[in-house]
Amino acid sequence: MGAAIAVTPPPPRRLWSFGPRAAGVLCLLLAALDGWAMASTDPDFYLPDVFRPISLALVGVFAIAGLFRAAWLRRGTRTLAAVVVAALLILEVRTRYRDVAEPRIMATADALLRYQYRPGAEVTDRGGGTMRINHLGLWDREYAMPKPAGVYRVVVLTGSIANDGSVPFDDRFHEVLERELQGAAGGRRVEVINASCEGYDTVQQVRLLERVGLQYQPDFVVLAYMLTSASLQNGAYRRIGDSFFAFRFALAARGAAAGSMCAVFQPFHESYGFELIVRNSFERLALLQRLHGFRTLVAVLPVLERFDDPLCMRLYDRADRAARESGLPSMRVVDAFRGEPFTRYVKPGQRMDLCHPNDAGHRRIADALNAAIRREIGQNSE
Repeated sequence: MGAAIAVTPPPPRRLWSFGPRAAGVLCLLLAALDGWAMASTDPDFYLPDVFRPISLALVGVFAIAGLFRAAWLRRGTRTLAAVVVAALLILEVRTRYRDVAEPRIMATADALLRYQYRPGAEVTDRGGGTMRINHLGLWDREYAMPKPAGVYRVVVLTGSIANDGSVPFDDRFHEVLERELQGAAGGRRVEVINASCEGYDTVQQVRLLERVGLQYQPDFVVLAYMLTSASLQNGAYRRIGDSFFAFRFALAARGAAAGSMCAVFQPFHESYGFELIVRNSFERLALLQRLHGFRTLVAVLPVLERFDDPLCMRLYDRADRAARESGLPSMRVVDAFRGEPFTRYVKPGQRMDLCHPNDAGHRRIADALNAAIRREIGQNSE
């Protein structure tokens, strides 16, 4: 009788066990999906998904590692790629919650504003000055309501430039402007009210005017337009697409590659998004002007790049033209800086901060606004 032949049963199959051929098909499909997603991104909304190229690169690394003969090299390459991706995700989480943990910011039920300053929150500036957000959620002092007789009020709408804590409150352009405008309104005392919030685009700025600024009964409204004001995203969550961490370097890298830091803002001004956010808001502001009888000026603020940079000038002109076509007086504040090096207005150690000038820059902006507002008031009184 012959000896029994032992038969080793095949190992049980698991859902996650697949060979090189199956892995290759999976990588190919994932690469095709990610490639198509990137190719079909709507160019009218400049919020690219940075995780698609990361996932595509991860798939590529894993696929290439499979070609290595040495097992230790395959494992090491894949482990390194996994660690890098995990580190990026950790940075995303840390960056997100660092940005939104500001005690001065609170969510709001207004679906257009999305967030605002928290009334009563304490805020400080570089000079050590401390004040509280006023009862209407503005980074400014309290003002009498209703407006007293003999007072001429200017409401300033903008984003973070008016609320830059690295500039003492009394040196910010709206405060300097208030001092300079005294005597410009036929003997009335001038009050300049800062109805601004960091990260706001023009939709939010005009909405804040409707919700809060009009309560001060303004005689004049200045919309100080920043090139960031054309970006449709929640300014309390500073990100590019789905990435919070990429916001720290992606746009600066784009500007450096183009040779002009205004390349950072170019996509916002050359798409349907500009019409939706900026022109639509200008037309809304013109309507509010007719309804409430105040004067208006759109002041297009410069960024800290060469003040004759052709790309920057094209973007300033785009905003200036849109304001004028909407029936609003407008000015390019960059003209007041012509002939000077932009580095004179950069804050120490903050070269990559394109939008927030130093104290001297705030004074120069205030000087330009003072001259323009006085002209508008003079023309209106003639």
